[in-house]
Amino acid sequence: MCRIFGLVGTARRRDELVSIGSQLCAALTHGGPDGDAVLARDGVLLGSTRLAISDPDGGWQPFSAHGWTVVFNGEIYNVDALRARLADQGRSLRTGCDGELLPHLLAQHGPAATGMLDGMFAFAALHEPSGRLVLARDPMGIKPLFLFADGPQLGFASEIGPLLRLRDQPVRIDLDSLERYFRMKAVFGAQRDDGALGDPTIAAGVLSLPPGGTLVWEADRGARLVCEVGPTDTWDHAVDATDLPTLFDDVVASMVPLDVDFGVMVSGGLDSGIVARLAAAHRRRPSPLQAFTVAPAEHSAFDELPHAREVARYVDAHTHVVRVGSPDIVKRLPDVVAALGQPNSDPISLSTYLLFESVREQGLPVILTGDGSDEFFGGYDRLRALGATGDLAAYVDALAGVPGGWLDGMWRDDVRDEVRHARRPDALTPDAEGAPSRSRAGRLRRALEFEQRHRMPAYHLMRVDHLSAAHGVEARVPFCRPAVAALCASLEPAQMFAGDRSKVALTVTALRERWVPASIAARPKQPFTFRLSEQLSDDATLSWVREVLTDPSSGPWFAPERVEATVADFETKRTEPLAHAVWALLVLVLWQTGVAA
Repeated sequence: MCRIFGLVGTARRRDELVSIGSQLCAALTHGGPDGDAVLARDGVLLGSTRLAISDPDGGWQPFSAHGWTVVFNGEIYNVDALRARLADQGRSLRTGCDGELLPHLLAQHGPAATGMLDGMFAFAALHEPSGRLVLARDPMGIKPLFLFADGPQLGFASEIGPLLRLRDQPVRIDLDSLERYFRMKAVFGAQRDDGALGDPTIAAGVLSLPPGGTLVWEADRGARLVCEVGPTDTWDHAVDATDLPTLFDDVVASMVPLDVDFGVMVSGGLDSGIVARLAAAHRRRPSPLQAFTVAPAEHSAFDELPHAREVARYVDAHTHVVRVGSPDIVKRLPDVVAALGQPNSDPISLSTYLLFESVREQGLPVILTGDGSDEFFGGYDRLRALGATGDLAAYVDALAGVPGGWLDGMWRDDVRDEVRHARRPDALTPDAEGAPSRSRAGRLRRALEFEQRHRMPAYHLMRVDHLSAAHGVEARVPFCRPAVAALCASLEPAQMFAGDRSKVALTVTALRERWVPASIAARPKQPFTFRLSEQLSDDATLSWVREVLTDPSSGPWFAPERVEATVADFETKRTEPLAHAVWALLVLVLWQTGVAA
């Protein structure tokens, strides 16, 4: 993992850009603690910070060849095949780092080279003879890339915070995105504005390059989005569920790092258990595999530690347990929110942040996780219910992060009208004819596409990326590979759901291949987090929450008396929906305060 940034089309001179580049390297050093590089010319800035994983001694950025200069974040898993192709053509490489392939591929294929890559990546490539810039992001959206286009200028960065510094304008909140944050726990799911270069973010004028997006900027033409591919578009092999055992074993094997050691995340569930089992089988080091899990500091119905320990024993791994409790909310949540980049109201963010911190404390720069399985194999109850009933409205309601009807009563009166006017259509509901899909199977397929294209990258994978990068850790997600996505696209509803069971095809395969103990495969899905109402009920925590939310500078969007009423209502009832409403407000205010600072 690395972090990248840049600016083109600016009137700023080299000396000023060198200074700006140094500041941005400092702001992004958490995601690339092993070194940094800045390339500056009059009107052009490229920069990166490096987490050294592939060829730690030799793989330094930027990579340059044939007039192309590249800064790169991520990993390319088909590197050996691409390297062999270049060798057959007589092209020699200096290092063993996968990013060095990119300028050679771009020299041959131009922006179309991105379609040859199987991996997680975001990169910027400058063709210095012509001044053309290419930005690209992997089809799954594992690695984020944010951008702005102001007049002739185009700026980009791996995180929104540093990009806002580069833009150097007052931060304005996009009200449609603000409403969407409360409605869906994060900013995602909007149809893009006509001609937009990316998906909207919480900051007006700042966009997220879409998954599979390739953007080209030229001084005389400006920026244009030239390509946007889906997760299965880059995989042209016919696969089905019978291929899963061999295919997924190969996928995990290709993601086990060769030059550094790694750990695995174990939640006590099916997905992370499968990844841990296969990763352990392909690990080439004599020392014990390190497994990391989260457990509540106090007694809770959400405690999965016995099941996580069972998985760790099954794969012969040493278990590191990260305890999360009420005091961590007060002490660590501001840092978590700052690391998120955009507000995300899933309380799993706190436990995930602390888990990645533990990974780095053990000296590991890489961890493999089970993220993404639910989106491809149909692991969520809301998807199972949609397949059974066809009720798309109930599916949308299940995405909500706050109680139904609560948000409309929270806005200040003048803001409420503005929010309604600003709202963009959801990408989920209309089909090509402008009407909802009529069949249950059609609605289920539409929801799966929505999960994979919109929710998973912005709500799930961005959180994993940012919270791991906060501690200089690279999270690898085997379920988010084009081959796996293509296989899952072939699944019928009966291969996903049976009665009250989900992920049928994956569960059956895991049992047959003995990837996990039968007791783990039989468990119902549980969230890898803590019960929020329990943690917020601590007196000291609740006092801090009230202090933060009733601060006069805590945001101009909500009527203060309604915020106070929500906190008071939670104090009386202590329910999960009200706890999530309080949490969503808390995360937003902490984020807004951090941006203002």
